[in-house]
Amino acid sequence: MTGGKWGDAAGKPDPQKLVRQGFEGLFLYFGTPQYAKNCTPAYYRAVRAAGLGAIGVVEHDQHDAELGAATGASYAQAGLADMAAQGAVGIPLGVTADEHLTAGQIPTAVAFQAAASQVIRAASREAMGYGFQEFIHALRARGLVDIEWQAGSLSLVDSLTHFWQDNTGTETVGLVIVDRDWRRRPLPGGDMSFDLTTQLPDPASVAGTGTVQEALATALYGIGGKRNGGALANAVASIQTQLTAIQGALTQEEADLLAAVKGVTAGAVDVKTFAAALAPILAPILAPLLPAGATPAEFIAALDAQLGK
Repeated sequence: MTGGKWGDAAGKPDPQKLVRQGFEGLFLYFGTPQYAKNCTPAYYRAVRAAGLGAIGVVEHDQHDAELGAATGASYAQAGLADMAAQGAVGIPLGVTADEHLTAGQIPTAVAFQAAASQVIRAASREAMGYGFQEFIHALRARGLVDIEWQAGSLSLVDSLTHFWQDNTGTETVGLVIVDRDWRRRPLPGGDMSFDLTTQLPDPASVAGTGTVQEALATALYGIGGKRNGGALANAVASIQTQLTAIQGALTQEEADLLAAVKGVTAGAVDVKTFAAALAPILAPILAPLLPAGATPAEFIAALDAQLGK
């Protein structure tokens, strides 16, 4: 299967174990605190600390989309409020039609999604839709979602759909049975793995997973999680070495001049001291530029006299 492996977080599987089993993200439930599957602040923090991607979902039952536009809007509002309370910033949110729809049901289901998407997009988040082919394609034709999550047979999933809910089996993570989903194309907002509040992953937790998180951890910390072996650390060390080399290449006169300039701007050195520091550096530079018969010492003396006035 192409793309990354995602999971359904209804049973709240251990995020670190998910990473070790090759998962790159989770669908998290919000806006339904009456159900055990609803995300909690502690679980959300654990998911993000593990470096997993996250997409929010509001789902009551398989008949949600039959309830129309007003319900779609209210579900989206509840999901956004719950996400804000839990600190789930910057991730997409979607609603669901977890059933095959008849031709007569599709207009109501589309209105349900349209109202939800309007609320979600107004909050500057990507809107997701979940359902079977007849629903996903109806949403696509109307431009109602940014992310498509399709259920049913893989043979009916085309190249424009972002996720397929794998109906061929589940995975056991710890003691939790997890529905498996496959990301089939890049997501519009990136891989959803990080936002500005996300903690960096523990290198040991992502080692050997072959994920984006492992690559990032390796770049930051080096192979095996050693900070001083990482590419970033190496770059910093290289810059420091070059700066030291530049400082070491200064002549004593140049170093004295830099110190004098800093002193003058800080009000710590008087102008006569500054002129004295300039003299040995300017003399060889001025010699070929002075009029016939004039010496650098005379020019420096005149400069000293002017600065001392």
